Amino acid sequence: MKAKNITRYTYERTAFQGWRLSICRNQRQFTRYFSDRACGGEEEAFKAALALRDTILAELQEQPQDVGAVFERHR
Repeated sequence: MKAKNITRYTYERTAFQGWRLSICRNQRQFTRYFSDRACGGEEEAFKAALALRDTILAELQEQPQDVGAVFERHR
């Protein structure tokens, strides 16, 4: 699975396996992790990251001047 702004993270030294959503706009960074375990599996975690990414990007398109407010709403 591959999508813009979404990266797979698998760490052998820790128990975390999942996806990272990262969006940067106007020198502001939004990052959120989606654990396979918490979401019910790798595919479900990817779908959750994809859904949040699409929601945030849609809001940024509607309100490009309120980057901080959009990011804060989804933390």
